[in-house]
Amino acid sequence: MDAAILIAAIRGRSFAAVVEAALTAALFTTDRAVEEAARRITLGMKQPELLGLLRELAEVMIVAPVVDLEASLEAAERSLRQAVPSRNGSIRDAHVLALAWEVDGDIWTTDRDFAGTGVATWSTPNLMRALGQSEPQR
Repeated sequence: MDAAILIAAIRGRSFAAVVEAALTAALFTTDRAVEEAARRITLGMKQPELLGLLRELAEVMIVAPVVDLEASLEAAERSLRQAVPSRNGSIRDAHVLALAWEVDGDIWTTDRDFAGTGVATWSTPNLMRALGQSEPQR
């Protein structure tokens, strides 16, 4: 799960979806994604009172330290630089890709940057359908 999904959940758009998904699948994110979400909540949204929700959200998933992903991080950066769909060369979410490779998982995201990296990506509505649920109400 990338920071954008964490932010969407905190804003109320997919909090219930995260909780429901956690009932049927193991959810992973990185400490960097949680830190990025916290920074955006505090500085971008200017709503530090929502940090408690982020902590609650982090409790229903496994938060992997980026330092534990060092073996895959360089290859993930290289893969993202060469990814055809986004063509922006951004390696900002290499930690998310490295984690997906490490746990042999998919990525829940709103980004197209991961296409062509060998990892399936899921939007919230598509993931909810795949899990046999309709997207939860806000």
